[in-house]
Amino acid sequence: MPPIHKISRRPPDGAPEGTQWFGGPVDRFRITLRIYGEELDPDQISVLLGCAPTEAARKGLPVSSREGSRIANRGRWSLTIESKDCDERDNVEDGVKMLLARLPSDADLWASLTSTFRVDVFCGIFMAAANRGFGISAEVSKLLTDRHLNIGFDLYFDVPK
Repeated sequence: MPPIHKISRRPPDGAPEGTQWFGGPVDRFRITLRIYGEELDPDQISVLLGCAPTEAARKGLPVSSREGSRIANRGRWSLTIESKDCDERDNVEDGVKMLLARLPSDADLWASLTSTFRVDVFCGIFMAAANRGFGISAEVSKLLTDRHLNIGFDLYFDVPK
């Protein structure tokens, strides 16, 4: 098997000052399985999926966030994986695979969840330079399709500080 080469997300060490770096993978990503519903019980979803959520809310109960506190207007269960939780060479597609690997693959379970609740995979893609990219293979598309999951992407430009 050929060696795995590390994908660089920054210019090579020793590059002259002012070097413009183009191309390569996205700099950061955050991928979240989101499940929403009026009658969603986060504890029940955790049991069905066999894991605890990253965030959850029950309709009618207080929810705290950076912006303050509010009352949840619907139930929510979400599981997130971020690029900082992955190996540096992992890309968006690897992140989707890692997220789905934490969950059951039972098609009947997913059919039930997606017919009862709003369920999707949401990807925040963060880029620090132009010309970054990623792809979604037929393999990952099938993993999503088998679970009846749509995938969406929001693209953000991280302004270097």
